[in-house]
Amino acid sequence: MSSQPRRTLRYGALLGSLLVLALIVPLFQDTAVGSLAMDIVGTAILGAGVWAAGRSRRDLLILIALAILMTARWLPLSEHRTTVLVSAVSSIVFFWYVAIIILLDLAEATEVRLDTIGGALCGYAMIGIAWGSIYFVIALLNRAAFTLPGPEPTYASLQSDFMRVMHYSLSTLTTAGYESVRAQSLLTENLSAIEAMVGQFYIAVLVARLVSLQIMTRQSK
Repeated sequence: MSSQPRRTLRYGALLGSLLVLALIVPLFQDTAVGSLAMDIVGTAILGAGVWAAGRSRRDLLILIALAILMTARWLPLSEHRTTVLVSAVSSIVFFWYVAIIILLDLAEATEVRLDTIGGALCGYAMIGIAWGSIYFVIALLNRAAFTLPGPEPTYASLQSDFMRVMHYSLSTLTTAGYESVRAQSLLTENLSAIEAMVGQFYIAVLVARLVSLQIMTRQSK
């Protein structure tokens, strides 16, 4: 049993911040406040992720520690390669941790509610962002693994690269097929193929799960 009381609409803030990241932040990408907008929304996503996935004291402590490590790239030494790499690796663990907890919540759900739908959407997005974080780390270690523009990145261009690989990841997860970035190594190509399979499997299992919950709810009335 969860060690904390059930929270209504626990995924609302996370879903809202993800939508802002996808729809609003790109509007400021080439402006003077682009980096600031990315940092603000990134902080909101971290906070909302901790709130949504912090089911116990242990979960809260782990997520907060990971969030602190992720924000290391905002320090004065943010352009140091090691600092950026630590932040990027922490983001992989953070987003996978959140995704797994959301999936466990969905597996434990006994009825379809608004929060269940929100959790399903957030879980799907978290998988895409977690996979994108893996791509970002690979790109930091080997820029030639993707068709990213420009020379070795600065802090501002790192944020742009992060958004590009996230777009690539979500396009791969949904098999949309209109990504502007392409994988150029065997590792990233194989990871992309696995992500596409995971995305299709998630949708198939999720739909079956929600339909079965809805049927059981109606039969119990």
